[in-house]
This record gives sequence, structure tokens and C-alpha cells, in this order.
Amino acid sequence: MRVPRRLVAPAVAGCLALAGAVAAAPAGSAQHRPLPVPDARYCAAVVGHAPGADGFSPVLGRACSPDSLADALARADGRTRAAEQPADRTLLLEEFKDVDYGGGVIYAFYGDAGGCDATGYHLVNYFDVALSVSSMKGYNNCNAAHLWSTLDVEKTVDLPASALGANFNDAVRELQVFHR
Repeated sequence: MRVPRRLVAPAVAGCLALAGAVAAAPAGSAQHRPLPVPDARYCAAVVGHAPGADGFSPVLGRACSPDSLADALARADGRTRAAEQPADRTLLLEEFKDVDYGGGVIYAFYGDAGGCDATGYHLVNYFDVALSVSSMKGYNNCNAAHLWSTLDVEKTVDLPASALGANFNDAVRELQVFHR
């Protein structure tokens, strides 16, 4: 099928005008698009006490579960067990989705060498968890945490911390949990 030349020229001109209008539209709205909200899930990590060469506590296992924190710990630990915590894993820290310990625990860290001492444990969050943490509680002698934000800001807080404040709400990249 042939299209007459007298129709092709106006059609091409119309398409080019439309493309120019789209290209000239302000791009600012794309720059301010929010990051995706992570799925609600439970995550757990089992960490060793002695820091590795990189200064982080070695991660012995980490996993997430859509079902429960106990299931996430079981997956991280590579064991099948009931909901109770095994004797050789010590709860160090729970991170909560909302301020004032609301929204449920989204990440829990367990130590394989008991509770916190002055050295403590150096912990690293999953990226989507880092963008969701708003409060935290320490357990088993873990009463302080040094925080590093995704904005490259750092500070030390007492635990429990019902709110993390500016630069740290929904922005905790890593932390050193310890006893002071």
C-alpha cells in the first residue's frame, strides 16, 4: 500500500513536533522520584565477634523471610528449629520500621559469642533495610550503637533508641553495637 506524498509530509511533521514537545518537557520530576519502598519482611543475621580484616564482624549467615523473624533466623543459621532461640545465639539488636518501636522488627542481629562488651559487633544492613530503620533496641549488654548513615554522617546513640533523628531515620547503613 502506497501513501500519497501529500499525506506523508504532514504526518512526519506532526510526529517531529510531538517528539520535540516531549523532549522539551521539564525533567525535574524524574529527579525527585522517591526510591521504591521495600517489601515488608523479616531479616536476621548471625555474626561473629572478632572483626575481620575489613573491620566488620564476620557474617556467619543472613537471610530474610516473609513469614517471621524466627524463620529468618532459622534460614540465616542454616538449621531447622522451633521458634525459640538456640542457646548458642545471643540476640544483640532489633531494628524497627517506625519510630517508637512501631511497624514491627525488620532486622535482628544475633551474636555467636555472647552479648556485647566494650568492643561489640560491627553490623551492616541490607540496603532496603537501611532505608527503613527508624528505631532500635539493644539486648544482652548492648546499650549503645555508633551509627553510619547512607549520607556518610555518623553518631553514637544510647539503646534503646525510640527515634534516630535527622540523617539517620530510614538511613542506617551500618552500626557498631557495644556496651559502655
